[in-house]
Amino acid sequence: MTTKEFLSEHSFEEIHEMLDKLYSGWAGHAAVQVETEERLKTLIFFDELKQFFEKIEESN
Repeated sequence: MTTKEFLSEHSFEEIHEMLDKLYSGWAGHAAVQVETEERLKTLIFFDELKQFFEKIEESN
């Protein structure tokens, strides 16, 4: 699947909502077993991924 196909199948609202759900699920289940540094890296990753999709949205 190309980026264009992915974006045509999923709205930006849906992408943001799913990223929030994915992070919340991970944080609720796996994060208790992960060191603080790894939790921070994962949180930053999800935040940067959201920003990435926001920039794509702005350019469309």
